[in-house]
Amino acid sequence: MSIVKSMKSINWDDQDITDDEIASVLSSLKEGVGAKGKNIPEVEDKLRERLGCNHAILVSNCTTALLTSLMVMKKFNPSIKKIAVPSFTFIASANSSKMILDDVELVDCSSSDWNIRPQDVPSDADAVMLVDVGGVPCDYDEFKKIGIPILADSAESLGSTYKGHQVGTQCDLHCFSFQRSKIITCGEGGLITTNNHAYAESIRSIISHGYTSNKKPYEYIHTEFGLNFRMCDVEAAILKEQLKKLDKYVKRRNEIASKYTKAFDGIFQIQEIPDYCTSNYFFYGIIVPQKVRNQFAEYLIDNGIMVKCWTAIHQQKDWYTKGLPNATFISNGVILLPIHNTLTDNDVNYIIEKCMSFYEEFIV
Repeated sequence: MSIVKSMKSINWDDQDITDDEIASVLSSLKEGVGAKGKNIPEVEDKLRERLGCNHAILVSNCTTALLTSLMVMKKFNPSIKKIAVPSFTFIASANSSKMILDDVELVDCSSSDWNIRPQDVPSDADAVMLVDVGGVPCDYDEFKKIGIPILADSAESLGSTYKGHQVGTQCDLHCFSFQRSKIITCGEGGLITTNNHAYAESIRSIISHGYTSNKKPYEYIHTEFGLNFRMCDVEAAILKEQLKKLDKYVKRRNEIASKYTKAFDGIFQIQEIPDYCTSNYFFYGIIVPQKVRNQFAEYLIDNGIMVKCWTAIHQQKDWYTKGLPNATFISNGVILLPIHNTLTDNDVNYIIEKCMSFYEEFIV
């Protein structure tokens, strides 16, 4: 296929950074760069209040949030050896598990909402990591019936709801991301939420070299194994302003998703949103025939539309596993379209137009 490249350019992700974020950063810088500024506890309090959890702890990114949470889970549940992790997710979910636990088993997912189901969890798993794929919450209550510790990789689901409540309190631990592509961002950054006071105390120690919360300023006393996973106050300053716009972003992404869904009805298979939840629409994916998926993606990119094609973890070199038919099917056919906070209606209409043009020329 030979086409002329378009001058139009639509990013897959984009950030809505305004003078408010810039002013907040300058204020933080004037007070001194570090991990103990006033913005960190202020943002933690706002997130704790919004999500309804007992503890909200900011960290350097979501991968360190996962690592810390896994360390805490293992500390308080020393019998944990094997954890079940979905294959259709970003590779950090599996890699972080592999660093902390002895045995990681990749499991399949639903072909409808792309999340794992309780029946996917092997009977010999000691723990399970749930991933809210694309911002769609897993059915947490059903997994609780299994009776094993649950860590939720909620990197993509800030602002989504489960049975009328914000995601962040349903599991033993939840981990969120503020990386540049997420619904709110500070460049990098992560968050751990929990209702367990002992977990929270240990988390705060682990992310700060194993210091205790009551150490004297002059002391270098380390009471448990820890690393530096702290967030910088400058990042929290950005996050403080971004958090004010979260509801607006969720609303806008749902508007865009509705336009896509209406246009693609009966044309492409899409991720279903179960009745028990709402999604923040971190991403919007369509599934196309495997034989034309890469051609389709390149066509959109050549027309100025950046897209992504997630590859399931069990198809990666270091994790190759046979089977997992649903994850394989989704991975081989998925195209993730732009759906971000600065996308205009004209952009959405253009994306739909190009998707339909390819469909009519190469798929019908």
